[in-house]
Amino acid sequence: MLDLTDLLDGAARAGGVAWLDATRDELRGMDSAEAAAKRLPVLFPQLPRRLGRDFLPQGFREAGDIRIDTAAWRACDVAALELLTACGAAEQSGVLLDLFAHGDSEERIMVLRAMQALPITAATGQLMFEVQRTNQVNHVAAGALDSNVLARALDHGDPSASGFGPPEFARLVLKIAFLDLDLWRLFDAPRHATEELSRMLQGLATEREAAGRKVWFGTNELIGHAPIAGTVARLLGGLEHGQDQHRMAAVRGLVALNRPDLRPFLEERLPREERPQIREALERALVTLSAR
Repeated sequence: MLDLTDLLDGAARAGGVAWLDATRDELRGMDSAEAAAKRLPVLFPQLPRRLGRDFLPQGFREAGDIRIDTAAWRACDVAALELLTACGAAEQSGVLLDLFAHGDSEERIMVLRAMQALPITAATGQLMFEVQRTNQVNHVAAGALDSNVLARALDHGDPSASGFGPPEFARLVLKIAFLDLDLWRLFDAPRHATEELSRMLQGLATEREAAGRKVWFGTNELIGHAPIAGTVARLLGGLEHGQDQHRMAAVRGLVALNRPDLRPFLEERLPREERPQIREALERALVTLSAR
C-alpha cells in the first residue's frame, strides 16, 4: 500500500492527523469492513475541513506497481486514501462508486485521487468512464493524471475484468488532448500508444489546424510511438513549427519512430535551432539514431 501519511506534517491542519489516526482506528475496530464502509459518506465531507486542502511537498512515491507525483495530492486526499484502505474499499467495488455518485465535486476529487493508489478493480474502469465523460478539468486530473494509474489499468490484464482497455485509454487521452493538459502528467502513456490513438490525435490536430486553433503539444510525441499514414510528414513539419513545445515534441516523436533514414532532417534543422534545450535534444536524437 502507498503510505503518504508522513508527508502530512506541515500540510495538514492542526489536529488533523490526530483526528485521522483516531478515525482510522475506529473503522478498523468495527465488526466488519462493510459496517466500516457505511461510515464513509459521513466522514468524507469532513476531510477538507479536518485535514485541509494544502498540497503535499513535491516529489514522487512508489509502492509495488503504483507511482504518483505527491505534489498533486492534498492533505484531504491522503486522508481519503487512509479511510478507504481502513475499510477495505478495494475489495468492495461499490464503495468507491457510491461515494463518487453521491459526493459533491470536492468529494469526487478525493475519491478519484485515492483510486489512483488502490488496486485495479472493476470500479477503476467505471470511474475512468466517468472521468472520460466530464469536462471538469480538476476531475480529469484527479482521475487520470500525475500517476501511472492508466498504465496499471492496461497492464492489469483482462479488460473485461477492469472495464478498461486500449479503446478506453485512447478516448481518455483524447479527452486530455481536448483539455490541453500536459502529456508528462500522464505517466507511461507513450508505452501504451496505439495506431487508433494516433489516428484520433492526428485527426484532432488536422481539425484544429484548419480552424486556426491550438494543437495539443503532446500530439507529436505520442504519434511517434505508433505511426500511421501521415505521421512522418507531421513530425518533420513539427521540426519547423514556430512554437518550442511542438518542435521539442517532434524531436521526441522522431526518436520514438526510430528511423535512421530521417537523420538528415534533424541534421538540417540543428544549425538553425535557436533554443539551447531543443538543440541539445536534436544532438541527443542524432546520437541515438546513429546507434540504432
